[in-house]
Amino acid sequence: MPGHLSACRACSAGLLRDLADVPSLEHHLELALTRQTRIENPDGGRLQALDEDREVGLTVRRAPLPYDERARQAISVLRSALAGWYRALSVDETRAGPLCRVCDHPSCRWAHRGRVPPDTLAGLARWLLRQRAALLGHAALVEAIDELGDAIRLARRAIDRPPATWYAGPCDVDGCQADLYVRHGDRLIRCRSCGATHSATARERWLLRQVADHLGTATEIARALAAFRPGLTPSMIRGYAHRGRIVSHGADDIGRPLYRIGDVLALLNGGGPADMPGGDA
Repeated sequence: MPGHLSACRACSAGLLRDLADVPSLEHHLELALTRQTRIENPDGGRLQALDEDREVGLTVRRAPLPYDERARQAISVLRSALAGWYRALSVDETRAGPLCRVCDHPSCRWAHRGRVPPDTLAGLARWLLRQRAALLGHAALVEAIDELGDAIRLARRAIDRPPATWYAGPCDVDGCQADLYVRHGDRLIRCRSCGATHSATARERWLLRQVADHLGTATEIARALAAFRPGLTPSMIRGYAHRGRIVSHGADDIGRPLYRIGDVLALLNGGGPADMPGGDA
């Protein structure tokens, strides 16, 4: 790859294509947010939220929310990622004089960097596309590709399909070793093998304890925890490190700092890094 770029041409081109797709994504996310779309589940029919009333042993249907929670989360994460890279590339000074709307003049590109884009997903994405030379030449381009790519993929999932299930460990009731899977947002898990029920909250805590001692980059941790902590972004994790609230534990092959997942979770839960036990605790 060229010496001034930190990512290959294919990845850079993919980032630009993703940014160009944001205006369309914003439109469909707004439709999904207000439940003007119909998203089917794999078995047919609309998604329904079911709970079990332990007192009487009945399965009851919760009243649906007046908005799509996944679309709301996707909009929030995408806005955070776009705004973060706008702040990273913007300049404080503005220059007077005529500006070309579409050109490659260095003076026009610089002047546009001092202009505030519309406060919309499409406006932020178009601003970043306008500053593609600065974006693709940024020292943290790899992080931009990861962070913006993850946010855009999350947006696409929010409008394309129902929420995925997550692995909740083995059943372990009376020796049953069947694997448990549950949709995000459900409160109870029923084993398909023996019929035993489990608390999804307790299983989520168990799962997060298993990964507490694992290390990852800011982007990897945000991606791994996206379904459990949807508001978490790589820039938040880097901010924790910058303020000394978490410390790095070495670096990966290309020099990006590695952080302990448990330290990040402890901060999100309102404690300090030492408050999240490891997997063997």
